[in-house]
Amino acid sequence: MAQYAGETMSAIHRRHAARGVVRSPIAGIPAARWVVLLASAWILFGLIGHDPWKPDEAYTFGIVLDYLRTRDWVVTTLAGEPFVEKPPGIYVVAGAFVELLEGVLPAHDAARLAAGSFVALALVFLALTAREIFGRGFASAAVLILLGCVGTLPRMHQLIPDVVLLAGVAVGMYGLALARRSLWTAGAALGLGAASAFFGKGLFGPGVLALTALLLPVFPAWRTRRYAAALAVATVVGALPAALWMHALFARSPALFHEWLVNNNFGRFLGFSDLGPPPNPPGFYLVTLLWYAFPALPLAGYALWTAWRRGDATARTSLQLPALLGAVVAVVLGAAHDSRELYLLPLTLPLSLLAARGLSRLPPFGAKALTLFARWTLGPLALVLWLAGLALVTGIPSSLQSTLLEHQPGFEPVVQWPALVLALAVTLSVAWVLASGPSSAGRALVQWVSGITLCWTLAMTLWLPYLDAGMSYREIFRSLARALPEGDCVASLYFGEGQRGLLVYFENVTTVRLERAPDAVCRTLLVQRTRLTGAPAPSEEWVPVWEGARAGDRKELYRLYRKDVAAGQPVARFPE
Repeated sequence: MAQYAGETMSAIHRRHAARGVVRSPIAGIPAARWVVLLASAWILFGLIGHDPWKPDEAYTFGIVLDYLRTRDWVVTTLAGEPFVEKPPGIYVVAGAFVELLEGVLPAHDAARLAAGSFVALALVFLALTAREIFGRGFASAAVLILLGCVGTLPRMHQLIPDVVLLAGVAVGMYGLALARRSLWTAGAALGLGAASAFFGKGLFGPGVLALTALLLPVFPAWRTRRYAAALAVATVVGALPAALWMHALFARSPALFHEWLVNNNFGRFLGFSDLGPPPNPPGFYLVTLLWYAFPALPLAGYALWTAWRRGDATARTSLQLPALLGAVVAVVLGAAHDSRELYLLPLTLPLSLLAARGLSRLPPFGAKALTLFARWTLGPLALVLWLAGLALVTGIPSSLQSTLLEHQPGFEPVVQWPALVLALAVTLSVAWVLASGPSSAGRALVQWVSGITLCWTLAMTLWLPYLDAGMSYREIFRSLARALPEGDCVASLYFGEGQRGLLVYFENVTTVRLERAPDAVCRTLLVQRTRLTGAPAPSEEWVPVWEGARAGDRKELYRLYRKDVAAGQPVARFPE
């Protein structure tokens, strides 16, 4: 980045661009190649080897199954019913992965690889944006900071529409950065990013990119005719595919179009539609960000503070785009009625960019603090995961094993030797990285991300069978299917979205929801409620024949009723 709108980089900027903020901990391996290897391992661990987990991943995979059956990219369905909460981006791509890897991986594992591909795309364009606005040496730092954020770790390994939104915002962000010196490439990137974000989660992604694009001309670097022309190109590129899908949806069903546009976009944002979980208390995002975006948040704040304190015009210019985008995303999220920690995922992109700049100026005591925090928080956590994992499979000490098995009745611990060897290899490698001294802020960041990767690897190797036993619906639905009569439809009441899709996947059973078809004449009824309230039938004519709850879930309770049996017969229960 030698010249931007006539501005020359400072000596500090050139020095960091030349030598890189992050260096490889292994001699002979370039930093960029080492970061690619670490990011690949970070992405792949946790993508395969377990069933779809609730809540978001379960219903998403259910829609993927229906898409593979109907090939309908306009009106997506869940267990046979229209489900137009989100555009079809993740469902179409996940379906392609399922078809491509049929016979190689189970359908749910193959579908989850789509999430990994979108995360990889987001990391690539985050790196390109960092290189564009800061210089070559900052790309690896921005990627590592995003990987090191505590809250992104589980979400970026799930089959959810939000990973498509993340990738779209990353591509659009790169287009905005490039627009200072390019027209067609920048316009295409911004338009494609907005379109991708739209097909991920609707209007939110294109909205924050558009607001940011319209506000950027307050800064001289974006107050040019080239930038205006790039926005025109982006509008055409981004609007055409989105308009095509919206027109197709409206032509198919104006009622479903209204449900998608009004209820699921504006209704959720403004709070006039009764969708989603109850709203969180005021200040939810402020409190959540403290842990969710660590260490990006404090490093980003340090970057802004040093740029203001030192009066460095070049540094201030390079921070304009990520600071503005971060502010727009934060304001839009704060103004929304609906709030979840998941919605913070796009905010980590501009925060990671700001943090990469802050990392380059972090004083030695800051680097030492980050190293000590990595060693004395992530190190002990990894040790606990190891000791408890060994106790689970060996029974030493027996009291700890008994406590763990109480939470997963029926789980039989078995040593998984490939997983054990892999966990040991990663542990030894990360221990070597953590033991080295913090010669720089970049090395301290490497130690933090390595520690995060170690803890995640241990959870996804030593603990994956145990976690899956508590999160999966496979066994409980298998027990439920054994209690179902043959040749009769099954009605359901209060049956969750994800559960409906997974019941079709595991047992090929589609329920008739009484909420939509109250006159259904099924003789079998499945009711989902909570353990606290029970799962009562709507009338006394229903006789309970089966009851179950997942061992790892302290809330959900399922009860199966029938009309054609005598009262007083024994009720089958899961776990048996």
